[in-house]
Amino acid sequence: MKKLVAFLVAAGIVAYGCNKQPSEPKFSVDPNPVIQQAINSKKNLIVIFESETCPYCDKLNREVLRDIEVKQNLIKNNIEIAIVNVDGSRKVLDPEGKKEVDEKTLSSLYRVTGYPTIAVFNPDKNYELIGVIPGYIPKDYFMKLADYLGAKCYEKMEFQKYIDNGGKC
Repeated sequence: MKKLVAFLVAAGIVAYGCNKQPSEPKFSVDPNPVIQQAINSKKNLIVIFESETCPYCDKLNREVLRDIEVKQNLIKNNIEIAIVNVDGSRKVLDPEGKKEVDEKTLSSLYRVTGYPTIAVFNPDKNYELIGVIPGYIPKDYFMKLADYLGAKCYEKMEFQKYIDNGGKC
């Protein structure tokens, strides 16, 4: 039996233990330098508001944000992503208001009540909020969001119309 379990684990068919893969601690990347870098470089900016105990936040990170195809698409579309802890106390720059506040206050400013919440900012209009997407979105939808931002389709239409239009402006 031990040999069978070892084989299944080695083959990636089953995970050992609690089915959780080892990863870096949640919120290990400070969002403030990411936000500052996006603003200084006039890059597209997505701020994702997450909670420590949110399973859909974990799913978004695991299945979407860590995906190599998504990472390449973000680079192609000149997008920075900052992840904010809704209960956090680190100081972050509010992209729209340009004031430094703690993460919890920033979450309140954008009326975040569910997690994850994805906020998208317009670099051409001094990081004015374009819109907010509440909840988890799958990889293909996230890739379309990145393309929508990269092509500046937000200047012409709402995101849902872009989706309904087959990803064309």
